[in-house]
Amino acid sequence: MKILSIRRGFQADHSSTSYEFFALDKPLDQSQREKVAKLSSRARPTKRKVSFIYHGDWNDLPGGYKPLMEKYYDVMYSESYDWWTLSMAFNADPKTIEEIKKYESSGTDDMGVDMGLQKDRVVVTIHCRLSPGFGCLDEYSDSYDEEDEDEEAAQPEDSLLNLLVENRKCLKKGDYRLLYGVWQKYGEGESPPPEPPKMDKLPRPTKYLLSLLERT
Repeated sequence: MKILSIRRGFQADHSSTSYEFFALDKPLDQSQREKVAKLSSRARPTKRKVSFIYHGDWNDLPGGYKPLMEKYYDVMYSESYDWWTLSMAFNADPKTIEEIKKYESSGTDDMGVDMGLQKDRVVVTIHCRLSPGFGCLDEYSDSYDEEDEDEEAAQPEDSLLNLLVENRKCLKKGDYRLLYGVWQKYGEGESPPPEPPKMDKLPRPTKYLLSLLERT
């Protein structure tokens, strides 16, 4: 895929926190959307996606993003004061959960990989900064029509969400090169997790996401 242009996914000013969620595997029913809508009077959740923006230092998503990832959504990103949270969730068996937990890390300025567990569901979150001028690339954007929300293969139109979707596929297959790459970027002073094979031959989505990560 050829990179044609760069554009912002959304703009968050320096006194706000913004969230973008997408449900990839299963659309939300009416009752679930009503529960999500109660988190903000301005939220308009569809069957697949919802956005939030909270202004000011003391306003944020009630309860945080993890409960929404545990119950409803499969990928999410958030920006606050140029700090980014990138999250991917999926169901996993106990053996997979134990293996993926080995890649949890917290390094420079608490940047790294955080694991959240809820029964058989794991929420993998990368806390990071992204390169200056970062935008959402056309090569990771897709056409999306809300009339087609019930389609099993529904994909977000947002390029960064799509990039997370592609990396989520790798994690679900047991490919943890992304998480090891995050440790390489931020895990100074920490014991290294197991090094996955073929770190010199990264999948394109993983290589691109790692290239966006910036040190402070």
